[in-house]
Amino acid sequence: MLVELNISNFALIEDLNFKFSAGLNILSGETGAGKSIVIGAVNLLLGERAAVEQIRHNEDSAYVEGIISYAPTFQKEINDILEQAEIETSDELIIARELYRSGRSVARVNGRAVPVSFLKEIGQYLIDLHGQHQHQSLLRPEQHLELLDSFGGEKLFASRNRLKELFKERQDLKKELSELGDDSAERQRRLDVYDFQLKEIREAGLESGEDDELARKEKVMANAEKLWAITAQAYADIYTGQEESPVEAIIDRLNRSHSALIEAAQLDESLAPLLDMLASASAQLDEVSHELRDYQSKLEFDPAELTVIQDRLNLIKNLKRKYGPTIDEIIAFADQIEVEMERLRNSEETAENLERKINDLERQLFEESIVLRDLRRQTADSLEKHLEECLQELALPNARFEASMHDKDSYSPKGMDQIEFLFSANQGEAVKPLTKIISGGEVSRVMLALKTILARQDRVPTLIFDEVDSGVGGSTVQAVAEKLAQLSAHHQVMCVTHSPQIAAMAECHYSLYKETVNKRTLTRSIKLSEEERREELARMLDGASIDQVSLNHVDSVLDRARRFKEEMIG
Repeated sequence: MLVELNISNFALIEDLNFKFSAGLNILSGETGAGKSIVIGAVNLLLGERAAVEQIRHNEDSAYVEGIISYAPTFQKEINDILEQAEIETSDELIIARELYRSGRSVARVNGRAVPVSFLKEIGQYLIDLHGQHQHQSLLRPEQHLELLDSFGGEKLFASRNRLKELFKERQDLKKELSELGDDSAERQRRLDVYDFQLKEIREAGLESGEDDELARKEKVMANAEKLWAITAQAYADIYTGQEESPVEAIIDRLNRSHSALIEAAQLDESLAPLLDMLASASAQLDEVSHELRDYQSKLEFDPAELTVIQDRLNLIKNLKRKYGPTIDEIIAFADQIEVEMERLRNSEETAENLERKINDLERQLFEESIVLRDLRRQTADSLEKHLEECLQELALPNARFEASMHDKDSYSPKGMDQIEFLFSANQGEAVKPLTKIISGGEVSRVMLALKTILARQDRVPTLIFDEVDSGVGGSTVQAVAEKLAQLSAHHQVMCVTHSPQIAAMAECHYSLYKETVNKRTLTRSIKLSEEERREELARMLDGASIDQVSLNHVDSVLDRARRFKEEMIG
């Protein structure tokens, strides 16, 4: 429910805070006091279009914030939307909207900036607003099927769920058939492609890691002459020395140093450990020289072999380009298409089985759709009867309501029915789509009647009615008040009203009024105490000065409201 609403610098509002309760919440006040401004602020939280003109005069920005707690009814749907937007889930939402003079509008949910369209997406599960504004689910024909079905009860929903399961099963089988190929010719074309790819990979005889070894060999062979020169120089420096140079080989000089150090160690025993170190170095140099000699003996340059290696590397490079970045992935791709080829070879029989199952499901879908249509027709008849009775109590004695049903072009998980509500308020006039109704008061009363009938099934937790009593007077107002009270037993209801009978049913009552401060007009609000509420109801009754007669009248209205609610609970 809408727990709290904060509005700053919005139209005539400088700074207002509302704390609402469960049940029926009333906003009252003189015409022009700002009640519709509050409804407009809620509309912003539901993703409606913002206008610069809504920002209070001489201010740079306007701000609206709503704190909304949501019950388990739509918890999964709401949490799914929040998780997709990477917004932390909880049992409470803080929705905010800020408007700037530049025309920019910023929306936030739990502190995270979101597109305005996101507010519409999540708002449909939180608040339904009816009356003189555009956020009216009753005026969206796509919602009419849901409203009708919600009146149909468990039997209708069981049929709808069966239809949904059949539809999903058919879609899954169609997808499986599509993956086989649309027909035998298509499947054969895919087999030919797979066969070519498999032969190309298998005939290459790839081995894991061979590309790295081939690249090493190519590098060595391409630089064989340079490698031979370098290793020959190193061998001569270490072991043989240079014939044209008087410089001895390193190993000869090391051996001479070792012999000299033997004599020195005889004179000073502390030099003895150095003899072992020199002997070890000499042995290592001797081993290095032998390795260099062996390397030289094996080093050769064969242009033909280099060409073979380079051709092999080019083949592997081409296969990587087509089938995967590594040899292991190319081999895995070949294994995969081998399995797929086997599946396709058996696909004719598989496809025939799938087509038989799909045809059987088509038959079941049609049969279940007919069952669902019959249930909807029965539900529509019952809804039309109950709704017309309810509308008579709401000062629409000649109202006619019809749930029109038409075939859609194809199945959906909800069947093949298209529902649209038709309405006529006056005798002798043909029923028309609700979207053609001009009177906001009529729309509000139709919705009030629907919501009253569907109260136990409807899951949207907060309903807002803007002047639902518009154009209604006399005893009919009491009927409207009682309908709102019944509705508030299952929902949080907010209602903008001029009617004391409706206001008398409230659990929470705010009065709005205008005040001039420093030559500027402001909208103010006050949450009424019991005594203040009596005075406000007296003002709503006759608008004259409050006296004991009017207060006695108010007490009788409040007493009547109290008795009705007690009887309703009992």
